[in-house]
Amino acid sequence: MNQTSQSAGVTKVVNTESIQNTTQKVAYLSSLTALRGIAALLVAVFHFEMAAARFVPADQTMFFEKCYLMVDLFFIMSGFIMLHVYSDQFQDKIQASTLKNFLVARFARIYPLHLFSLLLLVVIVRWLTDWGNPPILLEQPSDILPNILLLHSFGFTKIYSWNIPSWSISAEWAAYLLFPVIAICINKKKAVSIILFAVLVLAAYYSIMYVLPRKNPINPAIPVPHNLNTTFDYGYIRGIAGFTTGILIYLAYELQAIRKAFSSDLISVFIILGIIISMHFSLNDGITVSLFAVLVLSFTANSGRIAKICSGKILQFLGNISYSIYLMQIFLQEPFSHGIYLPGTIGIGRGKQNIDFSSGMLYCIIYLILLVLISYVTYQWVERPSRKFINRIWGK
Repeated sequence: MNQTSQSAGVTKVVNTESIQNTTQKVAYLSSLTALRGIAALLVAVFHFEMAAARFVPADQTMFFEKCYLMVDLFFIMSGFIMLHVYSDQFQDKIQASTLKNFLVARFARIYPLHLFSLLLLVVIVRWLTDWGNPPILLEQPSDILPNILLLHSFGFTKIYSWNIPSWSISAEWAAYLLFPVIAICINKKKAVSIILFAVLVLAAYYSIMYVLPRKNPINPAIPVPHNLNTTFDYGYIRGIAGFTTGILIYLAYELQAIRKAFSSDLISVFIILGIIISMHFSLNDGITVSLFAVLVLSFTANSGRIAKICSGKILQFLGNISYSIYLMQIFLQEPFSHGIYLPGTIGIGRGKQNIDFSSGMLYCIIYLILLVLISYVTYQWVERPSRKFINRIWGK
């Protein structure tokens, strides 16, 4: 059920279904829904190049190589939306009923599809491949339990495992658990909290890139680049840092002068170009993530053509099924983890199976179409029903 409301001179859609567990209706940020869909597809392309066939050489552009950073965009959007929706529920103290409703809603949002995709993958690997004869490094039986318990971004596994992208769900859940405390700090001591959280975010990102003892999980002798592409080991730090960045950006969005300054299409276009350039030339990941933060601000503040484009049916559809896109992509990549190769590929190994651009582009388009179809099915038959069921049983 949708309604419309006027906020800061911009018409926004109010989605009453998506906020059913809050005490009041809040403006639904349709531009972020569209942005989420685009980011999910780019993550899928990144993993296609890693698992199936690399069709855009890194010496031509690093853009797709850097699409692992779209996960950081997810984290930023998540923190932004959480404060937008739930800030008023954590004003002075954490009440048991409010905390319960918040955690139930967030659990219902992320866990059912995570568990479904994980168990389905385990069944496929166990009975169709007999654990791979022997199990491949990414699908060790001992790693199943940490994945079920959402601990697989805390260093409980030795490598990104099973449904590889789901490490970020573990990190997201960690951020959810911290959110009520963060919200109360901001509501009580906003200025001090902003400074403190900004310093912690910078320290977290810097530590991931330059301080923490990261190792290549496949070949420890290979040095790890100074980037943010940490997953199974320090992924929770990356997730919390991005989530908190989104919260800080939302505080800026609340200022009318800031919204006005970032409301034009030209600003959004410049930011998009900056992101493309940063990723193309493989600039420091901190630069790209900073641009992501400003992108979220500009898209939510935009009142022009970009807002209208984002409200289009196709982008809204992709945004609505983006979580399914993100988690179900593993099933189209799984055959390539067990010795299947696309015709025309040259090379062996994850990220080393190269193919000419035209063939790779064709395969990738087919892959994305199949992924969208699969994701629509899981969205309709797993994700939405499970979320509604859990909220109905354990929510308000």
